[in-house]
Amino acid sequence: MRPAVSVESAESADEMSCLTVPQLCTGVSGLAWTLARAAYRLGAQGGPATWLYNRLRSPDAGPSRPQLSLLGSTLRRDFAGYDGIVLVDHPLLAHILADTCRVAYVHGEIAAPCSSAVPGAWRTFVPLESTSARLEAYGVKRAALTVTGLLIEPRFLTWAQSSFSARLARLSSIGVRSSESGIPLTVAFFTSGAYPRPHMHRIMTAAVSAAQAGHRCLIFWGAGWLRAARAQLFLRRFSLTEEQVRPLWSRDRLAETARAAELLPRLDVMVAAAHERTNWAVGLGLPMFALFPHIGPFARENYAFASQQGVCLPLTSMEDAHRFGKTLSELHRSGRLAEMARSGWGRYPITGAAAVARELLTAVGPTRKLNASASQP
Repeated sequence: MRPAVSVESAESADEMSCLTVPQLCTGVSGLAWTLARAAYRLGAQGGPATWLYNRLRSPDAGPSRPQLSLLGSTLRRDFAGYDGIVLVDHPLLAHILADTCRVAYVHGEIAAPCSSAVPGAWRTFVPLESTSARLEAYGVKRAALTVTGLLIEPRFLTWAQSSFSARLARLSSIGVRSSESGIPLTVAFFTSGAYPRPHMHRIMTAAVSAAQAGHRCLIFWGAGWLRAARAQLFLRRFSLTEEQVRPLWSRDRLAETARAAELLPRLDVMVAAAHERTNWAVGLGLPMFALFPHIGPFARENYAFASQQGVCLPLTSMEDAHRFGKTLSELHRSGRLAEMARSGWGRYPITGAAAVARELLTAVGPTRKLNASASQP
């Protein structure tokens, strides 16, 4: 979970303030956020823990008043009487602050479970009309909803068109290598911040399978070099070189996104949980394999939408992971991967972030500014 808080102020436009949840939340509230983070990681461990986590975070249930009271007491105190705009990108923060100040909530995912509906928010930004309709059905007023187009990180947009064209050319070309592997593809594997154990096992197994079938793999391990080092030790058992499978680590999520944008022109396929990166498959023409099991309230609906668009296939079991390389080669030869790429390009606007910025800048007026900040508790 990556809650973020941004605030609008009347200070100099050259001045930026960064407010993080750990900085703002102390005492009982800080302890509650620490426990929430622990539950998030525990829920990703698979088996009964994941089952219980999915039950507790049911898509049909919003946060309870006791939960919001524990998590939000410090935030509500700090923003009481604030007359500017507070920009958040997590439904919990929107729920907490909606009755305290003017909240602009950026709902970046296509999925819209009940827990993501915040009727009290001043403005909710959503990527698609279908997302808007879901939130309206849960009680959000239509006048408070703004459909922006897909919220894809702006770093990707510079290379989006040329990357898609090059990718489609590679996916449409068959047989340069052996009949088994065809042209070697570059596959990007992404893990979520909780490092779900079932997903990690599938990622490692699928990467080995893809490399052995002649493809190149990039594994985005998130923050910390230690996980990447452990991955390299594991891969050495299979005599795979860094050219075949390359683990990548970053200082934080922003750095990882920048690295992914830099490598976008080389990427042919991605493997990830059906969370916010599903937007890349739907909007950038990057065929996706979704990691199962679904964890959390958003994944199932995101996957269903991407699957209906023809841009996403499931990576359901360890058996699927073991034969992933063969599957990838077969889909390449049949033209299915090229079809998936075409289905994910040009259907929806991909400039949602710019649309959010324009509306907020209009709302704050020429004499005021929007201070952006991101937090990672």
